[in-house]
Amino acid sequence: MGIDLERLVLAPASKIFQIKMRFTPFVSQPGQPAFDLHGVYSSSPIDVQMQNETIFSDQQTSLGVRARDFVVVPDRGDLVENIEEVHRDFGKKFWIGDVDEDGQGGLMLMLRKHNPAPVDGS
Repeated sequence: MGIDLERLVLAPASKIFQIKMRFTPFVSQPGQPAFDLHGVYSSSPIDVQMQNETIFSDQQTSLGVRARDFVVVPDRGDLVENIEEVHRDFGKKFWIGDVDEDGQGGLMLMLRKHNPAPVDGS
């Protein structure tokens, strides 16, 4: 018998760290309305040394969500907006650049400031 990690770990931990986001399924479910969900938001600096020895600096932003919050897994080009009023990044919009399943009931949505897959309506 397996351990229900989603119920025992992910759900309680996400209640502590989660923020409210709005998800619009432009690509994964075209024409379907946006809906609110909760996820664990993270944004940290990343530096990459280029071939000419210069440093390219950027932010790596992600949202950890529960897979059970989706009827269809999010896809590259879907939109996520921070609607947590007290959060420092309130109002920022991000497009999903990649989705990774963790095999334990969670999804890691890698967020981008620019739409990686332009679609109508975004």
